Amino acid sequence: MSSYQQYEESTLLALLAEDSEYAFQLIFDRYRNHVYKVAVVYLKSPAIAEEIVQDIFLKLWFQRKELTGIHSLEAWLYTVTKNFVLNAIKKTAHEWTARERWLKETQVDEGNADEKVITEQYRQLLAEAIAQLPKQQQLVYKLGKEQYLSYEEIAQRLSLSPLTVKTHMARALDAIRTFLRQNGVVFVILLLIGKK
Repeated sequence: MSSYQQYEESTLLALLAEDSEYAFQLIFDRYRNHVYKVAVVYLKSPAIAEEIVQDIFLKLWFQRKELTGIHSLEAWLYTVTKNFVLNAIKKTAHEWTARERWLKETQVDEGNADEKVITEQYRQLLAEAIAQLPKQQQLVYKLGKEQYLSYEEIAQRLSLSPLTVKTHMARALDAIRTFLRQNGVVFVILLLIGKK
């Protein structure tokens, strides 16, 4: 890295620490594609890679006051990306193991009328959970999980920042999981909510 690039990066981090959304946008625009490419190479999933991009830049924003002393923002982003990718791989492996275990234990028969009734009851519970969300969270959830729009597409449609969309989605998912757990539903949460 040249001394000019290092100076420019230090300036951006200093502005970011002072809550500059402009500096955040410049950093996001500069490094977003690089972070996405690294994530998608390892995860083989554009949707999960896009979510990791959002998570990483959300972390950048929340830790902005602590980053003024780092020597290379690119190196910091690479390390954080690597950690997020490893966590995503572990989480995916854990989810598939839990899913397979549940399917084995319950011996799901798609033609079984009881199974269809139970699945419909779970879907109704999920609909109740969604209905209890604040309107903005409901809208973000439905656009993301039912219409499969990316956070950036939702942001454009609702005139919000992708960061705000990500926050709404995280809060909606937490509220839905809590509602389902309170109603005795644990093992089907992954099947019904899914992972964007």
